Amino acid sequence: MYKYFLNIINYCNDCFLLPKNIFFYKWLWKLIIFFNVKKKITIVLVNKKFIRKLNKKFKNKNCATDILSFTSNIKYFKNNFLGEIIISPLVILEKSIKININYFFYFSYLLIHGLLHILGFNHKKYSNFKIMRKLECFFLFKLKKIYFYENLLINKNYE
Repeated sequence: MYKYFLNIINYCNDCFLLPKNIFFYKWLWKLIIFFNVKKKITIVLVNKKFIRKLNKKFKNKNCATDILSFTSNIKYFKNNFLGEIIISPLVILEKSIKININYFFYFSYLLIHGLLHILGFNHKKYSNFKIMRKLECFFLFKLKKIYFYENLLINKNYE
């Protein structure tokens, strides 16, 4: 029913550990229904080098990041295109090892986080961070990621 909304593009030729496409749908399903999203979303999987270039260009940060989210500002797409989530699976793997959390759980968290961004949520202020974190935890809990949900509640750091 909702599968038409998601376009997955894999430009990541050096990524060896990727979730199957069905997991992308599963992880985003609850948010899509909850927010009644009818627009298309593109998920682009890229390597560490490319996401570093994008991070430098759009965020002025010269380092690789795990995820970047972009909303659609082009009038032609505005009616049917919500935005794009760019993910580096290798950076996600490195960070999941560093913070000692399951790679696929962290991947699902970042997909939820990225979709919330293109839906208009942000974490620039602490009050916005708390709202966004509650939504992330709510949807992770819906995905039955209970121990990950509890870990997020304990972590009070935000960027």
